[in-house]
Amino acid sequence: MATLATQAQPPLAFIPPAFDPLVFRGVRSLMPWYRQWGAHVSQIDLENVESLVEHYRQFQEGKTRFLLAFRHPSTNDPLCMAHLLWEAVPRVARQKGIRLNAARCHAHFIYDRGIPLWAGQAVGWLYSRLGGIPIRRGKVDLMALRSIRDRFVNADFPIAAAPEGATNGHNEIVSPIEPGIAQFGFWCIEDLLKEGRSQQVLIIPIGIQYHYIAAPWARINQLLYQLELESGLATQMELPDLQDGATLTAEQESVLYQRLYRLSEHLLTLMEEFYRKFYHQPIPAKPQEIANGPTSAQSANEQLAARLQTLLNTALAVAEQFFALSPKGSLTDRCRRLEQAGWDWIYREDFK
Repeated sequence: MATLATQAQPPLAFIPPAFDPLVFRGVRSLMPWYRQWGAHVSQIDLENVESLVEHYRQFQEGKTRFLLAFRHPSTNDPLCMAHLLWEAVPRVARQKGIRLNAARCHAHFIYDRGIPLWAGQAVGWLYSRLGGIPIRRGKVDLMALRSIRDRFVNADFPIAAAPEGATNGHNEIVSPIEPGIAQFGFWCIEDLLKEGRSQQVLIIPIGIQYHYIAAPWARINQLLYQLELESGLATQMELPDLQDGATLTAEQESVLYQRLYRLSEHLLTLMEEFYRKFYHQPIPAKPQEIANGPTSAQSANEQLAARLQTLLNTALAVAEQFFALSPKGSLTDRCRRLEQAGWDWIYREDFK
């Protein structure tokens, strides 16, 4: 359970990885049940597992060191990666007659140090016992980098990391790649050469993509209805007979799109007014063509996207002004620096 911080705290301590085989075996035995009934991931289809089996064989024979760079569209990704490493790789190895130590079909995974703050200290304990390495994304975290560097070269498991740095909710859109992932590889080569070792160093990409078994139109319809009610919008366009898995008619698609657009435009307008009124930000009023209704789907979407980017930049600028930060880098970079600035105010280095 997360701890509510109501006053300044001592600085965040590094949670060292402390892999525990008993915890690993317990979590591995419970994972199939949790994945299906807790996270509702009902089926996993895999491709090219034989290649990963060969990489693990060479790793366990001391011929290679590697990092698994997996896509990160969802918070369910670690569960899918666990299935791949703990279940699929040993199974395919047995089918191919390849000898692998199943207990070593695992990886030291890199995770955001902030997760135990909102998920609870028990999660930090569990991640540590599974070999997880926490890192602060908004600053140069020397202790985390040293731990990652050492384990990349010397650990019994490879490293796993999400180059996108965080979930983005998109199956097809890849967020900007963190340059640190490639740097880990260069460091590993450098350290191996210093020790006179000739192992090959690899970065292996893992793609993850999700699909609904049946299109959840009824639940989308209900969600839109609930959001419309809470936003004070009329709901005369509701589709009461929409069913999951149904094939939508052109009229139903149009109605759902109009409701989603209307809700988006309403919420965006509310937030623009909030920053104008309470933070005196010079956000321009919405274009006249939007006020009178979209002239075409393309132009309306372009205008909505432009307004959203302006609002995002304004919201970040307000927070940056409070913390006296300069607006450098992408929106993601700015969000992470603000997150770190907030942590620095709460978890104080002067309280050591």
